[in-house]
Amino acid sequence: MKIALLQGEASPLDIEVNLQAVAIAAEEARGAGADLLLTPELWVSGYAPQKLAAWLTPDRVAPIRPALAVIARETGIAVAASFPLAREDGSFAIAAGLWDASGHEVLVYEKVHLWADLEPLAFTPSTAAPAVARWNGRTVAFQICYDIEFPEPARHLAARGVDLLLVPTAIDGHSNYVPNVLVRARAAENAMVVAYADHAARPGEGHDPDLGFTGLSTVAGREGALLAQAGHEAELLVAELPEVAPIGQGQADYLKDRRPELYADWS
Repeated sequence: MKIALLQGEASPLDIEVNLQAVAIAAEEARGAGADLLLTPELWVSGYAPQKLAAWLTPDRVAPIRPALAVIARETGIAVAASFPLAREDGSFAIAAGLWDASGHEVLVYEKVHLWADLEPLAFTPSTAAPAVARWNGRTVAFQICYDIEFPEPARHLAARGVDLLLVPTAIDGHSNYVPNVLVRARAAENAMVVAYADHAARPGEGHDPDLGFTGLSTVAGREGALLAQAGHEAELLVAELPEVAPIGQGQADYLKDRRPELYADWS
């Protein structure tokens, strides 16, 4: 199975332009033989929490999920995209959803760990356990950006059988260690594939860490194997995923060998 990661530049507050970019990338990904397209964090609205704080309304975000379903159905490829979601209590979540190639909504997730003082300007963190779904022969779940930097959520999902973890992100240029170290560590310690899609650095920035995003969208597998990694600028990253298989002889089986009852006594 192949998946594609959209590493590009979203247009802040321009949902139509960003949805069109998803549709174009989905067509390209399908042409490359991919079964799924994954976008960065808040791709549909653009990652701009300060601007979003004054812009978000339920009416503005309501059309997003139906539009993503249409894109998946019309392009014939599963779409995993991140967007702002309006809750019934009036708050907003940083969310991600998965639609299969027929346009059916398979999975929706709300971010648990919001970043610093910026994201809480517009969003409220979720307290719900992440949902897990079967799709295309895989057991799939989401984390979003900062979520993957904590080992506990990924371990929780691995214990529930997840073998493909989709991670839309918006990481700054000071945090290259996240795709280069933490994403690969989460994949290794949980014997899963982790697909981590970031926004592209803006052309001409010279990859100044004080400006924009870092790129380096990454797909990592068992034992931290690097299955694919993008550079800093815009590209569609395509990765071939290994078949789901039992852990082989001589490979570390961290889930089986852990001793949670002992760790509980330590506290």
